[in-house]
Amino acid sequence: MKMDSKTGRWSFFFLGIIQLITGLSISLTAISMHVFPKGHELLLLAVAVMSFCLAYLSPQFQQNDERIKKIKVKGMFYSYFFIIGYMFVLMIIVQRNETFLNTYQAICILASLTIMTVFLSFVVLAKRY
Repeated sequence: MKMDSKTGRWSFFFLGIIQLITGLSISLTAISMHVFPKGHELLLLAVAVMSFCLAYLSPQFQQNDERIKKIKVKGMFYSYFFIIGYMFVLMIIVQRNETFLNTYQAICILASLTIMTVFLSFVVLAKRY
């Protein structure tokens, strides 16, 4: 069953709204209990960003032409360098012992930044090309 572009766009937008509400409510609860970030709430917010990006990109990604392939390749290429930068900064923070992040939190932060970077780079490149 093939989805048309409007159905896909609204589905991703609706899922993004649900993830955003869930992520914000869990984040606000964690902040009020002074245990922010636990890790999983950042992943929910990253998935919300991903859903909104896919809602924007859905009609364009359904046509698998050269432009879309170029956007995907360049987006992953640029994201690679940002991810390396995130890892470098996280290693410095963890090594200096100035933070109270545990391993789970550090990995969740890195995963959240990775998800957001990849999909936001697709959106920026889609506007550019």
